[in-house]
Amino acid sequence: MQMPEIEKEFKNLLTKEQYTSLVEDYKDVFTKDVTQTNSYYDYEGLLQEHKMALRIRIVEGKETGEITLKIPQSSLEVLEFTEVLPVEILNQYNNDKQFTLPPSIRKALEKEGISLQSVMQTALLTTHRLEGALSENEWLVLDESHYNGNIDFEMEMEVRSLELGEPVFLGILAKYNIERRQAESKIKRALSTR
Repeated sequence: MQMPEIEKEFKNLLTKEQYTSLVEDYKDVFTKDVTQTNSYYDYEGLLQEHKMALRIRIVEGKETGEITLKIPQSSLEVLEFTEVLPVEILNQYNNDKQFTLPPSIRKALEKEGISLQSVMQTALLTTHRLEGALSENEWLVLDESHYNGNIDFEMEMEVRSLELGEPVFLGILAKYNIERRQAESKIKRALSTR
């Protein structure tokens, strides 16, 4: 298992037009263009109740995927525990719509006072993602996500420093006249349309 890391990011929902403008204007910045499937898991709403998320992410064309447990630390910071596994195993979990938690993720949950052995699939979402570095501090991500017959668009900015990243993030919103609409997590958006 990788060491847990704190993810610091700003998120904002976009209209299709705003998304298209950003894709066009930042096309020289993007160094990654991937399609990934996120499937979300829970057990009787226990993780959702604690504002946590458990997801399997499979990126098209890769031989390994990830199981990630996200534990929020604040509105902008999330502690992530990730286990990397072969895609065949993860595809089997998704086909079965359930799996037994790896020991590392089980231990991370136990530290939070949650004892779980296995989980069931609650949502499935496919995202086309463009990403690239704006600077050493800011990483720009544009997502087009498809779930339950819905499509939505989102800008994320992952940052090393929240203080340095916020003006850059807000500057992009201002430049494109984008209303500040902090995006709920993808899992919440997918679950709300089930």
